[in-house]
Amino acid sequence: MFKINSIAPTRVDLAGGTIDLWPIHNLLDRKATVNVAVSLEASVEMTPSPDKLFYFESTDQKISDSGTFEQIISSSKLRLFSLLLSAFWNKNLPAIKIKTSARSPAGAGLGGSSCLSVAFVGAIAQARKQFEPSYKIPDEFELVRTAQDVESRVIHAPTGVQDYWGGMRGGINIIEFPFGRTTVTTLPGSIWEGQDFNLICCYSGKSRASAINNWEIFKRIFDGDQGLLEKIAAIGHEAADCAEAVSKKMWKEAIAASKREWLLRTALWPKIETEETKRVDIAAKDAGAMFTRVCGAGGGGVMGVFCPRELTEKVSKAMTNAGGQVMDVVVGGPGLTVKVS
Repeated sequence: MFKINSIAPTRVDLAGGTIDLWPIHNLLDRKATVNVAVSLEASVEMTPSPDKLFYFESTDQKISDSGTFEQIISSSKLRLFSLLLSAFWNKNLPAIKIKTSARSPAGAGLGGSSCLSVAFVGAIAQARKQFEPSYKIPDEFELVRTAQDVESRVIHAPTGVQDYWGGMRGGINIIEFPFGRTTVTTLPGSIWEGQDFNLICCYSGKSRASAINNWEIFKRIFDGDQGLLEKIAAIGHEAADCAEAVSKKMWKEAIAASKREWLLRTALWPKIETEETKRVDIAAKDAGAMFTRVCGAGGGGVMGVFCPRELTEKVSKAMTNAGGQVMDVVVGGPGLTVKVS
């Protein structure tokens, strides 16, 4: 008998979202994506099945499924799990029980489904090794690629890479896109310590609007919208500046670049902000926050709020009074953690 527990964090994007969609970044001269892990984790538990059936249980979605290997991999009930299982398992291996949970609110813009996929592939690879000792666990790039490929199949749209690397590595990630490969530089979250600013995560109380999504941007760019491409290039420029500043631990400059990048986004997609996020933004700034930005594709969800460290309590209270939900998170913590017992 064994039990496998896998945990992966979500992320707050600081700059360069959308640019991580292949092959958009290939069209840009300067580009990068920068994010930081936050401890709204997804977790996966795997144990041997008591019989020959596979069992899925999503505690946050309150959905369960079960069946033989053939039945479970073709099931549409928890399609993400079914496809991830099919990528690592086969009918000759024993059945397993899989239980998942996610702390991130649905539609938060934190890449919750992607970090769940990372936790899943980390666990399933270890589970297979328990039954098949000669099995070679894929490296982190293979695991990320598999999770990304499966999720794109589920949502029928291209997916960016930043969410998976936030889950895989934790810390602070600088993702770059030279021709032929993706590179990921991960700085330890401990470099936040001793800084004179804080990053607060605040849920606006409203899930992200599905109408605002990367797929529409993707289509417009490759349909030849030159004006949009120029604006994406400007975002890429600021994201590259942010990445360079983070790599040098020049936080004042990094935050300034993140703010400039965010202003370009709001000018390009005004609906990325909602009445709820605007209300929280005003309250935060009135209390002394430096700036706020909505995570992910916007239209609701979680906001990343930068403020002087000594004003953390004041800013948090102001956002709560404005209808926001301040979330208790650790910023820049560890990435994928898999324990076998």
